[in-house]
Amino acid sequence: MRLDSNEQIQVSAWAKIQLSLETRINVILALLIRDMRTRFGRSHLGYLIAVAWPLTHLVVIVVIVSFANSIMPLGTDSSVFVATGVMPYILCLYPARMMLHAIEANRALFLFPVISPLDMIFSRAIIEFLTAFTVIIVFCSGLLVVGVEIIPPNVATWSGAIFAIVYFSICMGVLNTVIFSLTKAWAVIFIGIILLMYSTAGIFVLPSTFSPEFRWIAWYNPLLHCVEWLRSAYYEGYGDDMLSKVYVLSFATCLLFAGLVGERFVRGKLMTPS
Repeated sequence: MRLDSNEQIQVSAWAKIQLSLETRINVILALLIRDMRTRFGRSHLGYLIAVAWPLTHLVVIVVIVSFANSIMPLGTDSSVFVATGVMPYILCLYPARMMLHAIEANRALFLFPVISPLDMIFSRAIIEFLTAFTVIIVFCSGLLVVGVEIIPPNVATWSGAIFAIVYFSICMGVLNTVIFSLTKAWAVIFIGIILLMYSTAGIFVLPSTFSPEFRWIAWYNPLLHCVEWLRSAYYEGYGDDMLSKVYVLSFATCLLFAGLVGERFVRGKLMTPS
């Protein structure tokens, strides 16, 4: 059966889309494997170290604060209260910070025309996404082993919070990658932004204890909503007065959009050897 000219054009266009998509997937997978071997070496030990850094950071803060605070503002287990505050901070800090170097570490690969900055960003995002969830699994498993009831009453809310936190972190990382490739001073500025978010997110205290004026300012901190979202899975009715899931997801999506638009407009500069 012969196809008419319009059908032939449609089939040809679809074949080109499939070929382009397969090429992008193959490039991203190749970059992902190269990135992992370059950063972590050929053994599993390198990746274990990458997991160990945020995991150790998380454990140390939880242990120190749990023992230091004998009276928790909410609940009966200090470890759970502290962990639900620190986890969003760690999951925001490490993936977003590690994505800074996605382009800088692979500039030499732009000698291959098939590779674009977005391929590098997406491959690094996948690695950080997997690393973040590995940290969470190991951390929660460790708490269960020592007898801490880290399994929340509302698992669906907990899962949604974790995915939202990692999504926010990755979106922040995409924009960070573009800005850092243009100015190295952004690495220092970003750490300052994270510390500001950390200090106003209610990680160790309840936002309800803030003054009305400070609560109004802190509400615009997306990390605060991440903490509130995660804690709402453990404490019934928690976060009703502060939590906005729409805000944190919208904020993250705006960061992602800004990063993708920025990459498109400065792609030529991003691909220029530094």
